[in-house]
Parts: sequence; structure tokens; C-alpha cells
Amino acid sequence: MKSHFRIPGFVVALLVALITPAALGQSTYSTDVNVNQTAATTCSSGEAVTLNGNLHFAYSFTTDATTGINTYRITVTGNLSGVGQATQTSYAGNASFAYGYPTTDSPALITAQLRYPLDSQGSAPGLTLNQTVNITVDISGNISASVASSSTTCAGT
Repeated sequence: MKSHFRIPGFVVALLVALITPAALGQSTYSTDVNVNQTAATTCSSGEAVTLNGNLHFAYSFTTDATTGINTYRITVTGNLSGVGQATQTSYAGNASFAYGYPTTDSPALITAQLRYPLDSQGSAPGLTLNQTVNITVDISGNISASVASSSTTCAGT
């Protein structure tokens, strides 16, 4: 008599997840970028804001052995404060972003657009912070990043 042994589908899925590179202790690499710059404004009711704080960049990657495509998973966490140059109003902004970039390049040169609220801590209206950041990552664990530009617009625009 033949006997058949069946593995339930969820067990198969679990086993596949356990043997993927992400589950095999994939490393995460990171760097912090100090932000100390003035963000100009294009908002008629806004003002230029002197920014201070930190952007934290972290990434991991996988490489498809068949195609040679590296998929970089990058997260950016911003924790910034600022002071309005016209009103001296304090502003605060916190946000997190996640990106996935498939490429055969290593190093990969990536430009990301970050957009998040700068909440007014006074009577001035809140603003939206727009930042362009340049990120370089490779499959050896190296990451560097810089803020190319920062500006503000009226909140909601």
C-alpha cells in the first residue's frame, strides 16, 4: 500500500520564507545625515525656515542570482525642527519613507523626493517641507546620503 505524505500549504509558505535571503539574517546598513540649512518658501503666507535635525537612512538588499538585479530597500526617517526667519515661529516635522529600487548597478545612485508636514508651534500656518536627497548604496554595505535641496510650500499644496 502506497502512503502519501502531504504538507499543508501554509507550512510550504513558511519554509520558503525561512530560506529566502531576507530571512537568512540579511544585514541592514545605515547612516545619519545632519540637516542644518535654510528652506526657502514658495508659499505666499509662509516663510523661509532654518532647519535643524537628522535624517536616518537604512537599507538592505537582495540580488536575484538569475537576473543580477539588486533590489535595494531603503527607509528614511526624518526628525527636523526649524525656526521661521520672519516670525521666529518654531516648526517641527517627523516622517518616515520607504522605497524599493531594482537595478543592476552597484553602487546605485538614487534621488528621492521627501515631502512631509512642518507643523507650526505658534500662530503661523503649517508648511509642507519638500526635500531632495541623493543616496548612494552598494552591495558591500556602503551607504552615503546628502540633502540636495529643501523648500517649503503652503500646507496641503
